Amino acid sequence: MENNADISREELEKMLEKAKRNAQAMLDKMTPEERAQAQARAEKAIAEDQAAMQKLIEDASALASGSDPQQKKAAGFCKHCGAPSDGGKFCTYCGMAL
Repeated sequence: MENNADISREELEKMLEKAKRNAQAMLDKMTPEERAQAQARAEKAIAEDQAAMQKLIEDASALASGSDPQQKKAAGFCKHCGAPSDGGKFCTYCGMAL
């Protein structure tokens, strides 16, 4: 990718508008089923990102308080994404079996 420090605000706005137009064109070509699948994938990715961010926050907090964040992961957390477990059979964030 090119050096973003050399891009002006106007160029960034033009790039953003072009990306929006391209995204809308892609959406317009999709069937309702494809849109639903894309939305489900996006929601899953967002949930995984949120779980990963939460885990980073919890690990940083644990390190700041002097405890080991890996000990906490073993009890009540998803082994796939690190999200807190609510006691069910599947992770509420990534959907993997616990």
